[in-house]
Amino acid sequence: MATSVNTQLVDSLAQVILALSLEEQALLVDTVQRLRSTASQPDLRQFFDGLDALAPDPDQPTLAEISQEVKAVRHQLWPEA
Repeated sequence: MATSVNTQLVDSLAQVILALSLEEQALLVDTVQRLRSTASQPDLRQFFDGLDALAPDPDQPTLAEISQEVKAVRHQLWPEA
């Protein structure tokens, strides 16, 4: 299946880019390059390392509390007849 090029969108983007200052254009180029490299090489290990580095959530409910909440919601949604 061939993809069509949205020339109207490309023209609009080109006009916006050309209206940017040189400093803004340089920032745009840097941002696009950063996003492209990040999007093309997701690093799951880095993501999970970041999660492991987070401090524990003091408000995280216990499994027993979660279980009780699930039971309460089930009883609200499907009351016993």
